[in-house]
Amino acid sequence: MRLSLVSMVLSVSVVFTTPAVSVERLTGTGTRIENDTYGTTKFWGRSLSVPRTGTIVRVMGGTYGFQILDENDKVVGDFLFPEQAIGFSLAAGEYAVLPLVCRIHRHHHVEVTVEY
Repeated sequence: MRLSLVSMVLSVSVVFTTPAVSVERLTGTGTRIENDTYGTTKFWGRSLSVPRTGTIVRVMGGTYGFQILDENDKVVGDFLFPEQAIGFSLAAGEYAVLPLVCRIHRHHHVEVTVEY
């Protein structure tokens, strides 16, 4: 009994003295529509403003792949399958998420969540 009481007090003190780690998440989106009849492309979305090095933890959509572009429109991530992006590291910066389209389905959307 005495041993279990001591171990319980020690475990409670460890819980209260362990510093809390704050993890932030943000999600960027991208939507792209290709109109072959008029030869136009529309692209919009919410950029990823990563304040410090982060890691991609979730991708929704992006069936035909997607790219991540930096503020200079340089491709920093090119993924054929959405699950390939999980675990990909992004340095601090501003990024755009651009879904790729296939020759049949000309409208696609992707959401990328980064944890930092």
